Amino acid sequence: MAFPARAALLTALIGLYPVVALAQATPPTDPATQAGPATAATTAPAGSGAASAAPVIPATGYGWSTTPRKRNGGHVRPHAPLARAHSSTPDAILPGFETLADGSTRLFVLMSQPVKYEAKPAQGELTYVLKGAHVDKRNNYNPLVTVHFNTPVTSARLVPHGADLWFVVDLRSNATPTVTMDAAKDGGAMLRIEFPKGDYLPAADMPPPPPAATAPAPPASTSTTSATSTTLHGPPPAGH
Repeated sequence: MAFPARAALLTALIGLYPVVALAQATPPTDPATQAGPATAATTAPAGSGAASAAPVIPATGYGWSTTPRKRNGGHVRPHAPLARAHSSTPDAILPGFETLADGSTRLFVLMSQPVKYEAKPAQGELTYVLKGAHVDKRNNYNPLVTVHFNTPVTSARLVPHGADLWFVVDLRSNATPTVTMDAAKDGGAMLRIEFPKGDYLPAADMPPPPPAATAPAPPASTSTTSATSTTLHGPPPAGH
């Protein structure tokens, strides 16, 4: 009978083990914390007639503010323009071509600031080296095709070359242009290359000349002249 009694005691001890372990793992509860934090909202006294209402914050959508924002301890002006990546170097903003009223033509390059340039003439080509300049937009590398205009220029294009920018002009006729670097607004500058007027288009592309005026034909004469005809006769018959 001792064995069944020991087995029953062992079973009881095994059943009490989870309860003891749970009691040891649970920290004692502070009576002060069981009450929970004091509520911020309190009711008004019975004689006040109304309870204090919570502040109402209106909902807003997308908006903006003119109040300066603080960042890293400093003030940041709202909507500040983005700084250019190459603000200290001149930019080629816009290349272009135009026909002037007197028949001359002009190539130009609008720059963000004045720049030193150097001309390098060659056979059928003019190259202008813009010192330290670069192109700010990829579209400005597209060539200016002027082959159908009455100008010695067939095309012009901006080409990057090391630390400089080249403006390469292809010619179909030898011409000496006038080149200037003029000041533009907002501290910018413009490289102007002007060619004199002339007949530069090929003969096949030249417009046809206007028809020449012709004199009226003289009136027909009313006098008549008599015409004589000669009749050839054969020899006379024999016996005469």
